[in-house]
Amino acid sequence: MTTHPPRRGEAGFTLIEMIVVIAIVGLVAGLVLIRQPWTSAGFERQATQRALADALHLARSRAIAQGRNVSILTGAAGFSVDGGPVRALPAHEALSASRIVFMPDGGSSGGTIVLAAGQKRIAMTVNWLTGRVRASALEGH
Repeated sequence: MTTHPPRRGEAGFTLIEMIVVIAIVGLVAGLVLIRQPWTSAGFERQATQRALADALHLARSRAIAQGRNVSILTGAAGFSVDGGPVRALPAHEALSASRIVFMPDGGSSGGTIVLAAGQKRIAMTVNWLTGRVRASALEGH
């Protein structure tokens, strides 16, 4: 049986070093969580823009599938599809008041809905012939 001589300077961490590192990481994480907002105005604006575009697509699809006119109403507080519940907006966002009607042939009454979020303005334009939805930032805002 051979015995190995004890090694000098073996690599590894002591328990105290591990505790210090965990404490430092915990403090940094705590500071980041306290100072970092849980939501972002830009993310909320993008979510509202996507939700509105999805609602417009839903209204068009429903009009084609059910063979009847389907409308979407927008206002400062939110929007609704086909008389359904209103999807409320965050407090710092508003939509222009409008009513867009989609017909069974896929066309629409057309129009533009403006999403105002802080200093940003986004125009959601619905093509009257095709019902296609296009978003674009408004200049000067």
